[in-house]
Amino acid sequence: MKDPEPDRSGDGRSHPIAGLDESLADLRELRDATRKKALTLSAVIIGATILLSLGALVVSGDLLAFVLVPGIILAVVVYTQMMGGVQLKYKKLVVPALLKELDPGLSYNPDGCIPKEEFRRSKIFSQRADSYSGEDLVFGSYKGIPVRFSELKAQEKHSDGKHTSYQTFFSGVFMVADFNKDFKYSHWVLPDTAEAAFGQVVGNFLQKLSLPGRGHMTRMEDPAFEKKFVVYTEDDVEARYILTPKLMRTMLKLSERFRKGVSKIGFAFMNSNVYIAIPIEGGRDLFEMPSRGDLGADTARRTLEELKEILSVFDVMELDLRLWSKDRPYPSRR
Repeated sequence: MKDPEPDRSGDGRSHPIAGLDESLADLRELRDATRKKALTLSAVIIGATILLSLGALVVSGDLLAFVLVPGIILAVVVYTQMMGGVQLKYKKLVVPALLKELDPGLSYNPDGCIPKEEFRRSKIFSQRADSYSGEDLVFGSYKGIPVRFSELKAQEKHSDGKHTSYQTFFSGVFMVADFNKDFKYSHWVLPDTAEAAFGQVVGNFLQKLSLPGRGHMTRMEDPAFEKKFVVYTEDDVEARYILTPKLMRTMLKLSERFRKGVSKIGFAFMNSNVYIAIPIEGGRDLFEMPSRGDLGADTARRTLEELKEILSVFDVMELDLRLWSKDRPYPSRR
């Protein structure tokens, strides 16, 4: 039987996935061995907790939960941390190799994320990010354009004085890129959830009330775009300079591609950058190693497809096409 042909990229070079096979095989052995150790240690912790709980039950039934629950939590934490170490090895092994193939200008930090202050400053969301976390920061140059993106989870705290809860208002990928146009003001293109829920008349009324530092609402000439999005701007002339008919059609395409119920994809244009918030279906994590089963080329390909899907946003928006110089004077008012 012939050896399988190496996986090759379109330019005839060996694809990085093929070069990862041996390392992934070693990593699978490490993962499986670590899982056995983690399960054994967790079982020991839970067993000891049960024995302590039975002892506590003899003294006072009220003490049972105070011993049992922390023990179970400890077992879960131990298992999660041990497996998390292997997960981190997978990301450090696979993601940089794949990014190098997609564009050598891109770098990766598995523990990094878009800073909270930058997320807040974009004003795509009006909620407070009382709880904020992220991972998988990709940054650098993609097709000559400075870009950054990472997974983020933002939650707002709610309290009635007795009970406190956290409501997730964004879980997904947050992206920042040079827009290749200079502009003075800020502009927002947000999902038109009010009109979708209440109709045009009531929706427009609610939209005009929802202006936390986002200038004023303006309407665009594209009816299909208006059904999906609402535009807030600090300057109407500049908003139309940025939101060309082609770009609005592009936003509609992205809205359909990343639809999650009523589409929640949002855009902000400020400081000559574009900020894009894309929800992830089910809040799932990206670039993850499967906890069991095969760990080989198919797993790496899934990670590659996830990276391509995210980077395709920049491709669809054609940010690498310099239609005019950023030094070109701002369009004059008439």
